[in-house]
Amino acid sequence: MDRKCQDCGEPASKRCASCTVPTAWYCSSQCQRRNWVEHIFECNPRRNITTADYLALAIHKKMFPDDPQTCQDFGFTKAFSIENQSRLLGLYVGLIERLKISPKTVRQWQLEGTLIDNIKTSFSSLPAQSRGSYYPWFLRNQWVLDPRLSPPQDPVNDTMVRCWEYVRGGPNTDTPNKISAEMHGWPEEKHACYSLCNLILSQTHPSPELDIWVKFGFCACHDEEEERILAGVYTQLIKHKRCTFEQLYHAYLTSGLMALFSSRGLQLQTDRIPHLSAILERSPKVFPSVCYLKQFVAAQGETSELILSVAVDYGFRNCENEHEKSRLKELYKQVFTLPRPRSDLMRLHHVCIQGKLYNHIGQLIKLRKDEQKLFKRLLRNPYPMQNM
Repeated sequence: MDRKCQDCGEPASKRCASCTVPTAWYCSSQCQRRNWVEHIFECNPRRNITTADYLALAIHKKMFPDDPQTCQDFGFTKAFSIENQSRLLGLYVGLIERLKISPKTVRQWQLEGTLIDNIKTSFSSLPAQSRGSYYPWFLRNQWVLDPRLSPPQDPVNDTMVRCWEYVRGGPNTDTPNKISAEMHGWPEEKHACYSLCNLILSQTHPSPELDIWVKFGFCACHDEEEERILAGVYTQLIKHKRCTFEQLYHAYLTSGLMALFSSRGLQLQTDRIPHLSAILERSPKVFPSVCYLKQFVAAQGETSELILSVAVDYGFRNCENEHEKSRLKELYKQVFTLPRPRSDLMRLHHVCIQGKLYNHIGQLIKLRKDEQKLFKRLLRNPYPMQNM
């Protein structure tokens, strides 16, 4: 029987020694360690699962934690707004994934009441220019974790009130804890819609660091101008209440956002964004890997993560070191910033599945001789597959 690594999908010969889960096979110790953040919930970890484990899982999935106690323990309930929660999540990404602080240690700090001090100590060990933008935000907003401090203003601010009123379809009288408790039972797709609404009502829109940047079609935008156009479309729906939250959620859930735009007279705006329809008709579950490639290239700071399908399809698996990975990432960045029609998201997808990445990119960007040799090796992928 062929056994696949639970982390990377390669043939596996090592099995988790602590449990009998039939899929717990790995090709290497590195993959097993990387997958532990998920596997711990089905394994026999020989210790209690803690809220820090739920926090680590949320970081791994690039989502906000939805467990109420986790939100309480690590400041998300008090932060409350999507803007503050996004920055707080980014702080924990840096702490756990970049600084390699284990969830067990984070939990110990939280129980001891030393979480704030140890976050400061951990980030202070980095050069100032390498600490990212989330740590300076934390230094200014320690009230999210310090019970002795109050937020600079009522966390149920005007934006949050309007967001929950939009969800409810009427006046809001709920407390933050009650809202969090109700949202705990929501499916992932409904949380995504809520996050979008919160950002739009805050007069901003998703950034590449958030999964909803892909799921609501912002990855189809060529530049900031097109992102503003799409944000304006969602503003018409949400802020100006041209549809209800349930209608937005249903359209998103059924890949019907383009139909919703059209029914509300917004097609003229969305027609200005090529391939938006091709992306949103796949939402919320299935997207071509080129969308995640663009997200990986565009994301800033510690939250930029390479997923397996991108690594395989776009050559990152061929990189022998971080330097080659950085050069390949920079090459794709050049491709995405070319003017239209030379920069075409779905065209890049099609040449990828034809196995012609090197030829295509070589026509778009003039490569030096040393670059030709390097990228000819890196831009190989398993395509075309015979049965495609």
